[in-house]
Amino acid sequence: MTSQTNRQNWRNRSTNTVRPYAGTQTTPPKAPIMARSRVQLATTYAPGVLFTWEGAKGICRSVPIDRATPPIEEATQLLIFDGIKEIASNWLQRASTIRTPDAVPMQLMLDDVFYNPRTYEVEVDRMQHFQLNDPGVMGYVPYPLLYQCAHCDYLQEYESIEEQSRRPLPLHCHGHEARWTQVDVVYVHWSGALEPLSPYRYNYDTTRQVVTRIRQCQCGSQDFQLKRRGNIFATWQFVCEGCGDTRDLKQPEPVTLGILEREQQGGGRNFERIEVNMLPVSYRANAAFYPQKGSFIEFRDRSVVELLLPQRQNELLQRVAEIHGFAFTSPSENEIVEALQAVSREAEWQEYGEILQLAANAQQRGQTARADERRQEAAELREGWYRDGIIQRGQVQSPALVAAVVQREGWARRYDPIRLTIEHDRFRVEHIQERRTSHEAVDVMQPDRLICDAVGNPDAMARYQSDTGSLLNRIGFEQVTLIRGLPICEFSFGFSRVSSTPVYQREFNNRSVAMPVKLNAFPRLPNNRHPVYVTQQKNEALYFRLNEERVRRWLVANDITNVPVNQGIGAAYLESYQDFRPFLDRFKNREGQGGTQRFLADYTYLLLHSMAHQVMHALADVSGLDSDGLGEYIFPADLAFVVYRKGMTQDLGNISAMWRNNHLEFLRRMLDSRLLRCGSGSLCDSRGGACPACIMVSEVTCITSNQLLSRAALRGGPAPNWEPQNSSALIGFFDPMVMS
Repeated sequence: MTSQTNRQNWRNRSTNTVRPYAGTQTTPPKAPIMARSRVQLATTYAPGVLFTWEGAKGICRSVPIDRATPPIEEATQLLIFDGIKEIASNWLQRASTIRTPDAVPMQLMLDDVFYNPRTYEVEVDRMQHFQLNDPGVMGYVPYPLLYQCAHCDYLQEYESIEEQSRRPLPLHCHGHEARWTQVDVVYVHWSGALEPLSPYRYNYDTTRQVVTRIRQCQCGSQDFQLKRRGNIFATWQFVCEGCGDTRDLKQPEPVTLGILEREQQGGGRNFERIEVNMLPVSYRANAAFYPQKGSFIEFRDRSVVELLLPQRQNELLQRVAEIHGFAFTSPSENEIVEALQAVSREAEWQEYGEILQLAANAQQRGQTARADERRQEAAELREGWYRDGIIQRGQVQSPALVAAVVQREGWARRYDPIRLTIEHDRFRVEHIQERRTSHEAVDVMQPDRLICDAVGNPDAMARYQSDTGSLLNRIGFEQVTLIRGLPICEFSFGFSRVSSTPVYQREFNNRSVAMPVKLNAFPRLPNNRHPVYVTQQKNEALYFRLNEERVRRWLVANDITNVPVNQGIGAAYLESYQDFRPFLDRFKNREGQGGTQRFLADYTYLLLHSMAHQVMHALADVSGLDSDGLGEYIFPADLAFVVYRKGMTQDLGNISAMWRNNHLEFLRRMLDSRLLRCGSGSLCDSRGGACPACIMVSEVTCITSNQLLSRAALRGGPAPNWEPQNSSALIGFFDPMVMS
């Protein structure tokens, strides 16, 4: 039996130095590594996750391994770190308002690598603090290092793996053969803290103004048992072996305790203990870890980032005006010709006119995609004249658009329609127009042999185009393009605990108290940088663009204010957009509390998002892909969206095969009334027409976490749940009065 003295000596060990392993080794060995899919390692098994091996053979914690990524395009790197900064900015903005007028300490909201400690402004220094990492492998170590004897409930804990190696678990405990098991419950806190259960309490020393830990009972004993009474943690107790005194599982988080105590001692806000006490949870609980991540479509052109910089607002304004047809004063044709002649480039004016004529001819023949390609070619030529300073850009005549370009710096990046307009512009160039010659982008109305067996047979092709075109028209699609090898970049850079969002509502004594959740970077690599895990994939995708006149009829039918008559919907969207905010608080379940006015931007996004989910479900039904294995990307001002296959496994052409073999079934399912019904029936309808039993997908997959979504946008039905209960029902996009 291990003696009381030996146990006390073991617990009194110094923790100021790291002890070496037994033998002559003087440095800790490298962590063992595991192999999973790269997507899993970047999220499910990211650094800080607790997991167990198959068969429950011990609990481990993931740790980072230094595996720098191969060279990544500069535009992609800019988008990654721009995305991290945007997420951190939105996180801070949301968390900092929960205690108004009292300020929330910055240390409780953001890890210090996300802000400048002098100015307290959000900064992401990619060279100093971060390293792009390949999630090919991940390390792991045993955790928690707290063990309980299954016979007598006695606890034995270690401060480090090195300590456990030096002092292995004893074979006997209290006169019997020991049966050691890891304690599978841990403490977590919204600050990101993770600790094993422990009877040793943290305490704030007001004299020294530091947090200390009392490592013994008041009787002097350091040995405790853990008595588990039922499945409710509130009934669990630590029992001192020396005097039998009991302690509950309450434990303050030391860093938060120190910050709030010093704030209070300095005359600041008085805090409650519920703000610092950690939560005991199973290591398997979702609350133990939420990875923070982002994704985007890759582009070669750096302008998708650089054009959006504050110092280039004039160029951004001009480009958006050109894309959406805003009126603006510009040089006359004579002025342009004279300017080109002055630099001996007058031949380019003739070329410009010829390209526009080709675009007009293609439009007359009904070749919309070819016309768009020619117009884009002309726009690129004209952009070169601006860039070279030959002619000056015009002045945009829309004050609302000018204001939007200025205000967008505070908008949520994911829903910013100006950013998405620039991305869509480059998307059509890089991923549709430039790919057509290599058959990597195929308009489904002009198919190639890989997606249509009718190619080369005029009669069969006529039937294909008639049947396909009829269904596309009924659904409301102006254009559908299959894209092969669409480059998608996904990145994960940090985590939160207890909540995936910046605010955690803690329920206590029939009260709901808001807590600031901290955004943490992943643990450091040996080089002292934090890893950012990057996965790049090239999979098949479908690009959809809705018929603008059909959308206009739908908006009018649903009493949307300010639907334009002589202006494009995209232009009206940009002029009327009000920031959705990063977490779409305006559209959360607030039944009976919303405004009565229906806004064009809100409903346009609702329609596109609902249509994207309908595509995902129909595609999953006929392709063999799982709906959670599909992703979405929405370009709201352009009435377009993309649905793409996710995953790092080999792309077997599921979408191509689906279109070749079952495209009519796929399109019919889009209109199928059965697919537009919900297994939850009227309950789902009364709550907004979206639930996991119908149009929703996994929140990890959905770009809005299943907000701004309703079957009623397509089939008709009760108003969205952010409107008052007496709001008029929606007329669906598939309603005959809208389709005609």
